[in-house]
Amino acid sequence: MCYTVTYLTKRKVKYAKRAGADEEEVKELERQLEELTAGQPSMYHVSGFAHPRLLCYSREEAPHFELLRWGLIPSWVKDTAQAVTLGRQTLNARGETIFSKPAFRQAAHHRCLVLVDGFFEFFHFGKRTYPYHIRLRDDEVMALGGIRSTWNDPSTGQPVGTVSIVTTSANPLMARIHNNPQAEGPRMPFIVPRELDALWLAENTAPEQISPLIGPYDESLLEAFTVPPLLGKQASPNTEVAIQAFEYPELALL
Repeated sequence: MCYTVTYLTKRKVKYAKRAGADEEEVKELERQLEELTAGQPSMYHVSGFAHPRLLCYSREEAPHFELLRWGLIPSWVKDTAQAVTLGRQTLNARGETIFSKPAFRQAAHHRCLVLVDGFFEFFHFGKRTYPYHIRLRDDEVMALGGIRSTWNDPSTGQPVGTVSIVTTSANPLMARIHNNPQAEGPRMPFIVPRELDALWLAENTAPEQISPLIGPYDESLLEAFTVPPLLGKQASPNTEVAIQAFEYPELALL
């Protein structure tokens, strides 16, 4: 789940305010964003399997934004083939096991906020899947819990920053939508409440302090609605159409 997200670079001021602690810091973060996203188009619908670079915020060493490749590659990976395989398996990281799974336990100590405007989930009905867009009711920036890693690509000698989005059990709203019969129960991304930012981003915090933070977000603060098809021949392009409400008659009586 949570293999597709939307984030719009035109909302730079909101991103900076979500991350910044005071007015001076917000201005510096806005400057960082201008440099980081110069020339980058808005992403209304982006799939994790394309391994896009997501906008992430960290306070390690100093408050900063960075674009990290979606699909975590642990630093211990030795070759490109293994990196490609693991990168497709690590778009998400189950919050219950981030400190124990070999692929995640090192990255779990390097946490960040993945700043997006919302995410997509697919509802299964009959033989079809129907995309829902989920966002905050107040249309503010959504901060997803992320864990990050830097991998040195042996083919280029260059460091590659990567990230995985942490997931948790679903709240009632997401449990109704994420009904994939092949999934191990309904899930949702870990949406970090603003009041937990400091603890989530703190360095050298013990796992027993972090693990209890990871839980479902209050459903009353979220809104979800169906959007036009995102997969197949009728898939919406990377435009505003992808996040506009769209009704499917066959779902009206559910």
